[in-house]
Amino acid sequence: MSNLKERRSAALHRDLLLFIAFTVLFLPLLYSTADESRHTHTSLVADVARATPGTSMTVGVLLRMDPGWHTYWVNPGESGLATTVRWTVPPGVVVSDLLWPLPEKTIEAGEVLTYGYSNETMLLAKVQFPTAMPAQGAVKLQAEISWLECQRTCVPGSATVTLTIPIGEQSTPSPDAPDIARYRAALPRPLNTQDDIAVSITPASDTMSIVVTPSSGVLLALNRADAPDFFPSSENSPIAGRTSTLVTGNKAVIRVPLAAAGRDQTAEIRGVLVYTTADGIRKGVEIVHGPTRATSPLDRQFVTPQSTGGDVPLIMYIGLAIIGGLLLNIMPCVLPVIALKIFGLVKMAGDEPKKVRRLGWMFSLGILASFLVLALIVILLKVAGQQVGWGFQFQEPIFVIVMSALVFAFGLSLFGVFEIRLPGAAVAGVSAVITQQEHKGGKGYASSFAEGVFATILATPCTAPFLGSALGFAFAQPMGIILLIFATVAFGMALPYLLLTARPTWQRFLPRPGAWMETAKQFMGFLMMATLLWLLYILGKQLGMESVIWTGAFLLMIGLACWLIGRFATLTASRAAVWTTWVVASILAIGGYVAFIEGALDVRAAIAGTPVLSSSTGNTRSNEVAWEPFSLPALESYLQKERPVFLDFTAEWCLTCKVNERTIIADKRVQDKLRSSGIVTMKADWTNRNPDITRLLAKFGRSGVPLYVLFPHGRPNEPIILPEVLAPTILLEALERATPAQ
Repeated sequence: MSNLKERRSAALHRDLLLFIAFTVLFLPLLYSTADESRHTHTSLVADVARATPGTSMTVGVLLRMDPGWHTYWVNPGESGLATTVRWTVPPGVVVSDLLWPLPEKTIEAGEVLTYGYSNETMLLAKVQFPTAMPAQGAVKLQAEISWLECQRTCVPGSATVTLTIPIGEQSTPSPDAPDIARYRAALPRPLNTQDDIAVSITPASDTMSIVVTPSSGVLLALNRADAPDFFPSSENSPIAGRTSTLVTGNKAVIRVPLAAAGRDQTAEIRGVLVYTTADGIRKGVEIVHGPTRATSPLDRQFVTPQSTGGDVPLIMYIGLAIIGGLLLNIMPCVLPVIALKIFGLVKMAGDEPKKVRRLGWMFSLGILASFLVLALIVILLKVAGQQVGWGFQFQEPIFVIVMSALVFAFGLSLFGVFEIRLPGAAVAGVSAVITQQEHKGGKGYASSFAEGVFATILATPCTAPFLGSALGFAFAQPMGIILLIFATVAFGMALPYLLLTARPTWQRFLPRPGAWMETAKQFMGFLMMATLLWLLYILGKQLGMESVIWTGAFLLMIGLACWLIGRFATLTASRAAVWTTWVVASILAIGGYVAFIEGALDVRAAIAGTPVLSSSTGNTRSNEVAWEPFSLPALESYLQKERPVFLDFTAEWCLTCKVNERTIIADKRVQDKLRSSGIVTMKADWTNRNPDITRLLAKFGRSGVPLYVLFPHGRPNEPIILPEVLAPTILLEALERATPAQ
């Protein structure tokens, strides 16, 4: 008996160690950019040694690169990643956007053109101190810096640097003031402030020509290395090709190839013209061609808890991630699969404790693996320069179609139409391992793992309470922190099942297995069909009603394939019959996709022509609030007029959003308040990818929906951030604070 207990204890310890080992495999990534392995060294400096309330100062993020290494400009060019800085400052202190010194062009491996810096550079920002701050003490500024450093290989790096500035009655310069002044002189200036050159811009059908002529008495360096050149200042700038400079006499002509978007007369092209005088001084001017871009909410410095909340430690976000992951289990998106898992626990009651425990580990491992894969996808998309957020995969109609097929097939299996069995003796050993528990009324390890993956996929459209802040923080962090936060969310989501299966005796609190379980299983099949309707609803909002019809035809083929497997690929069927059935079923499924999705629907063309949705804004009944579709110019117009605005970030695939909209926001008291107070109601629909909405979400420290933001009357830069799960009292109280006193 004693030996049995010892063996069970050893097995428990072994399983626990394996799980922990898998979880922390990626943790060395957190330290892969430690000081001893970095090739870029950072510090934070200021041009004053003492600051005064109501004044401003300039801070510099100093980057020193090892010989041969370089970092990137705001537009990295054809490859690379721009350096980012996330500020943590005291309440009332406002930090401007980064100011970038003049870049250099580099031809990297594979003839890739990039824009960046070598040896040393300093990114500048202006810091404004509030008037109402103590005249004594000190102000602590913290900058979380992320960069990509490259030589022959590229390595992401990160560092957190701090600077403490004493507060006094009189500002005094710091020892770093001369260096900051030198880098300030290297910033590009408005074109009309330079009197040593004249610039004229001539657009053509597919090329923009920039003619640079020196003023009288000014000599320019016109050799090939120092000839004037143009750097587009945005990755999204409609410039397709590389510039070329032609020197004729004492002037230079820069030819800038334009993509189709840049040839549009309404397109705006921004960049920096860099030139060198004959005495070796490098200068730059800002070039703006096309209509002047209006001020955008993306340019504003919002005073929010995320930006002025002080020094928030990483452990706080880890705690929020665990709680958010735990709450994902009760969100409507994932309830069908969670119900199935609880059903499985009931079914396993009485099994050998070791097997029950391992099945729980496999379910948790499926959740963890899925979250880590999502984290890696996010990292890859960020490195590629893409704007992504939580639930981004549901913005892809093809993903929604594939998920619809999986949910439909899963539902049919619950109805008893089929069971998946691997055909052939070649995989008989694997099949026996996978299905060994099913023959005893339980589930196999692969089945539990797949349920964990499935639960995670269905959970991603939801943003549970506390999860938005944790993920918003993670999406702006280096690779190691992203992996850590995603793994922590996975741990929180898996925690209930780890606890239940770690102590199988606790399962006595669950109902006893019996005949009712078959009825419950079929009922859960209807829950999966309800999930299918939700997915088809999302697809219809993305691509229109025709997409639902043709996807339904594809699902009919999936259903027929599942029926064939259930009817003819049975345990008693011959090996040839099983293989034939699987081949025919596969042909039906693949053929249905090709014929109905790629053929009749032409899904890729439909996606390419899909507009950004504002479907929830037009069909309002006479007694409901009229929602205005989101646009950055419209929002900025209201903010400039200091009008109160209620901005609802939502998506058709976000069930939490829909619950809030149809219960809390639709509440008669809320509707009456919105109508009577004159608040502008604006809906930012993120069902399809919208980079403006993604960037504005990041501006508020969030990575997904729902998000509710109230801009108060007369205080457009002090928005009120509401929780993801609303209550009428919370919303009414915030609306009261946002409207002017009557």
